[in-house]
Amino acid sequence: MKKFLLLAATLVAQPALANDFSGLRAEVRVGYETPTVSGLGDGKVYKLGNSASIGGEFGYDVPVSEKVNLGPFINADYANAKDCGAGLCLGSGGNLLVGGRVGLAVADAAEVYFKLGYDQFKLKASALGAEGSKSLGGVGGELGLNYKIGRKFYVGASLNYADLGEFAGLNFQRRHVSLHIGSRF
Repeated sequence: MKKFLLLAATLVAQPALANDFSGLRAEVRVGYETPTVSGLGDGKVYKLGNSASIGGEFGYDVPVSEKVNLGPFINADYANAKDCGAGLCLGSGGNLLVGGRVGLAVADAAEVYFKLGYDQFKLKASALGAEGSKSLGGVGGELGLNYKIGRKFYVGASLNYADLGEFAGLNFQRRHVSLHIGSRF
């Protein structure tokens, strides 16, 4: 019975903690992606081209204080960045990031947030008309800002970096910036 009363009290207290940056949200994202590779023995980082990206995100943010939210998210972006030479092309074919998010309300209409999670990146290659792909995975993080533009809508910008691990003796990374517009439900 004590657990039931504690749960009821928690649910009743929840609205007192609620802030304008909590609840279910969905957003559309446009950005710019640059996959990179290092580990060639010269200490340099090389770009695998760059391109525009488009994607979306779903998340659910739970208030833990008047200004702080925590919650899970999933986002997917597609870009077609590639670098070609001598009949061989290597580049990106999509990205999926799943993890947790911490948001901090810094003003009535502004929130900064940090995301950390598992990043899965599709590496694509083509040579002499043949194509192949490989999924790379690693740790991804994002730092961003959201600004409310009404009761339910917001706009924002973010910086993303992912360390995608090693494949064929090379280290792969993803650098991404995005603008987004979203709605809370």
